[in-house]
Amino acid sequence: MAVAHIILLKAKPETTEEIAQEVLKDVAGLKDALPDVIESVHLGANFSTRSRGYTHGFTMIFKDRAALDQYATAPEHVKVIHERIRPHFDDTLAFDYDVTEYSNPRLH
Repeated sequence: MAVAHIILLKAKPETTEEIAQEVLKDVAGLKDALPDVIESVHLGANFSTRSRGYTHGFTMIFKDRAALDQYATAPEHVKVIHERIRPHFDDTLAFDYDVTEYSNPRLH
């Protein structure tokens, strides 16, 4: 069953939008670095007034929980967290779920 991995990021006050976009590009690059693990990446800057201070976010789709587990320990992922996300974002919120069979469109 496909798994969705949602991450919300809260930019530090000194983090410019230009820097935030560069970090998001690095996150997007994980799809190319781990093509057999990550099925898709969708990301961007928040425009909602209900974001509770979260400024950016991304969603990744994985084939299954085993792929998500593999991603969690992949050196490429760990490097992006430590070298790119943590220096520029104060807080993160993760939300992972199994994609239900009645999702539309249905994911494999």
